[in-house]
Amino acid sequence: MVVKSEDVFFLARGEEDEKPLIFRGLSAVPTGVHEADLPDRVAIVWSYDSQNGMPDSNTNIAQITFEDTLESLDVNAVGRLVLVVTGNNRKEWHWYVRDFDDWMVQMNQRLETQPFYPIEIMHFYEPDWALYKNFIVGVRAPH
Repeated sequence: MVVKSEDVFFLARGEEDEKPLIFRGLSAVPTGVHEADLPDRVAIVWSYDSQNGMPDSNTNIAQITFEDTLESLDVNAVGRLVLVVTGNNRKEWHWYVRDFDDWMVQMNQRLETQPFYPIEIMHFYEPDWALYKNFIVGVRAPH
């Protein structure tokens, strides 16, 4: 993943079902982005089996390759990857995109030369970026 100079990411740890979770996300809405311009949230989920809930080395490498393949879609005019959650036998990527159908076409074009990835894709109309904003508030809240 190439980081844009204006993007600041955070890492956080959590737990779910007594298994560790690692969160990586944007610390703030990216400069130049108006949430309503990217109203569709795309959640991509890659499930895997692991005793400790974290991906094994081969799965992790494949997940990094998958994410890197989609990097060119991470631009304000198309969509932004805002949150990645890893743990409890899954990895989730949460994007906000301008147009879900167009984004899917572009994603599939980038993946057509890649191996099969065991992913599930969900689409939500969320022009207020509720998932992302609620998560950020939860991370910043004193515990």
